[in-house]
Amino acid sequence: MDMNIIKWIVPGTAVLFAIGCVSFPDAQTSRQLAEKMVAEAYPGMPESLTNRARQDKAQQSCSQVGDARFSQEKAAEVIKLSRESMKYPASGKLVGDWKAGEKLAYDGAGTRIREGRVEKVNENGALCSNCHVLDSKEVNAGNIGPSLTGYGAQRGNSEAVAKVTYERIYNAWAYVPCSNMPRLGANGHLTPEQISHVVAYLIDPQSPVNTK
Repeated sequence: MDMNIIKWIVPGTAVLFAIGCVSFPDAQTSRQLAEKMVAEAYPGMPESLTNRARQDKAQQSCSQVGDARFSQEKAAEVIKLSRESMKYPASGKLVGDWKAGEKLAYDGAGTRIREGRVEKVNENGALCSNCHVLDSKEVNAGNIGPSLTGYGAQRGNSEAVAKVTYERIYNAWAYVPCSNMPRLGANGHLTPEQISHVVAYLIDPQSPVNTK
């Protein structure tokens, strides 16, 4: 073998060996570094927005690092924490105005940074249509989540159905831990009253969701 090649191979092997011996941060340190990077990515933003970069206990359980396994115990903990997060409308009514809910379901306003500032709106939108088909006549709808067309027509509009629907919107992790469904109520994006309107849009017989 050419001696010049050997001269390059030996040092190169030593470097690779040294890299392989470098120790990486443990899971907790990695988490802290990542959260710090996210928090510092939006300088000057209000605390109400940057707080969302700080993971709560449920999110920490769902954000597994490395070879960590999501155990049944962890799932049970996420469900428990999610149930404890539930808040309901002051009026006690879980079903609001479906027409107001329709506007929310197609509105993507709120909690967005535009031109270096947090968007100022009267209320945040739910933007359910980003992930779900709602009105069967709507051609521009998402398919990340299941279709909700006929939601109330299939399930009815009983108090039990209203409660499950409300809680799934408020914090879906109470039913499916770590799902992709946004925790719209638990993270403060929607108020309990807004969620009651979205519930009405899904289960009211007069809603376009339930009429052909």
